[in-house]
Amino acid sequence: MALKVAIQKSREVALWKEYKDVDGNVLAEFKIRGDGYKPFRVANERAQNQVASKGYNVSTANAEDKLYHELLLEAAACHLIADWKGVVFVEDGKEIEPPCTPENATKLFNMGDIGLAIWVFVKANAEKIQIDADTAQAEIMGKSSGSISGTQGMGD
Repeated sequence: MALKVAIQKSREVALWKEYKDVDGNVLAEFKIRGDGYKPFRVANERAQNQVASKGYNVSTANAEDKLYHELLLEAAACHLIADWKGVVFVEDGKEIEPPCTPENATKLFNMGDIGLAIWVFVKANAEKIQIDADTAQAEIMGKSSGSISGTQGMGD
């Protein structure tokens, strides 16, 4: 008799999602990670901790401090977007197609004219991707043979 345990090296899940305009035209594609991605969860906890650690003394606030929503946008930008296609920045009248980096994703969310709309799109998809992945995993685990038998084997 043996207890068989499948070791999971990576629980990261990411899917390509199309960002469309109101007419259904694909404007860009984003490879989005599920919101259970550990670095994203850690970044969110750090955002909450920063607010708590700085306290409520508003007189000590300075220009380097970030607003809570800026921290949440940055967490999503740095950790939920794994890649993108079709994103073009227009700066000083010039169009550039930037690579997907945490810095560029943060710039997209914080400085882009539709940054908040894209953030909402990414967050909603990250939640759905994670729910679907968790549901699939639960179904697989529920179908595994030899699950809990009711006896513990310790001192029985």
